[in-house]
Amino acid sequence: MKLAKVRIENFRQLGSAAEPFELDFTDALGRVRDFTLLVGPNGCGKTTILDAIAAAIGPTLEMPTLRPGFKRSPRTIVPRGAPHAKVTCWLRFDQTEIDTTREVYRLAELNDPVPDAQEVTLTWTYPDPRQKSDYGFTQCEPPTSWTLLKARIRIAHLLATGRVEWDWFNRAGGVFTFDQERTGLGKTISRQIWNIIHGTAESAKQKSSRRTTDPRTILIALALQALVPLAGDGPRLPGQFDQIRKRYAHVCSPRRIVGAVRDELGEFDIFFDDGQHEYSYAGLSSGEKMALLLLIRFVSEHMHRSLILIDELELNEHPLWQRRLLHMIPQMGDGNQIIATTHSPYLRDAVPPDSVCDLGDLGDGAKVGGE
Repeated sequence: MKLAKVRIENFRQLGSAAEPFELDFTDALGRVRDFTLLVGPNGCGKTTILDAIAAAIGPTLEMPTLRPGFKRSPRTIVPRGAPHAKVTCWLRFDQTEIDTTREVYRLAELNDPVPDAQEVTLTWTYPDPRQKSDYGFTQCEPPTSWTLLKARIRIAHLLATGRVEWDWFNRAGGVFTFDQERTGLGKTISRQIWNIIHGTAESAKQKSSRRTTDPRTILIALALQALVPLAGDGPRLPGQFDQIRKRYAHVCSPRRIVGAVRDELGEFDIFFDDGQHEYSYAGLSSGEKMALLLLIRFVSEHMHRSLILIDELELNEHPLWQRRLLHMIPQMGDGNQIIATTHSPYLRDAVPPDSVCDLGDLGDGAKVGGE
């Protein structure tokens, strides 16, 4: 799934019914760009654009697309004097996604038709003019094309039945949002690995979910999963920890992840090396943590064929690390579309001019493309 164009009306300060705010994410040949950088000063609406896209597509995807700090209410979204906010998205699907969706619906024994629609127009109106949904009212054209947006959540439901494998997430996408805190992280830790990390006494207290948002725990779990076979817990997730370790070393060189180790008290921790000294997760710099949170989510949430929204890509990063992230992120999944924001002249000048959407003067006297 890729976003070709968005039109925003009455979403906070952006657009109106008479003069909508529009952005086109296609190149001169009409192809959707894999990477777009929204550039502008604070207050120009960069984050609002990402919020509008996530809020519009999320209800149909049935995925948690909104950043944690986002508040969905008429008072915070719709400007005074306007009856509704409206966001229209032109989405594109390739044949692999269409065929995968049909197969997923067949395996789920659902009879909803999946159209052969490579472009879908999704229009979200908030609040719902019918007063039936707290999430707004969504219309898709063609009318049955909403099924194409459900493939990923259907795969997640089927995974527990054994009818599909983890690699099916490579065939159907979603929307993933990285806010300025890089939060939104969550992963279910298997019972066996949870027991190893926390010990039997601690694990006995965990009667319900083992979902965690702690990156340290997730890293330890992924490191141990690479070593310990998971009996009766479904297929293993091979290579996740190695992928994170390799990409972390690329971005944060000369720093690298050593792996999961036991400390002097016999408890598990994750250790790092800066070329001279080893240190634990607690010793990470803010820049290392931000890069690591981004890498963990990309790998552990299987982001492929998805729309990835990243607010303030340069957050807490040294310029060299910014450049490394900039070049690596488009390669971190198959068929992803990245829309990122920045107010960094350094990042703006590091990408091709046709990938830059200029939303305002950064105050450095430069023009996009050198004009």
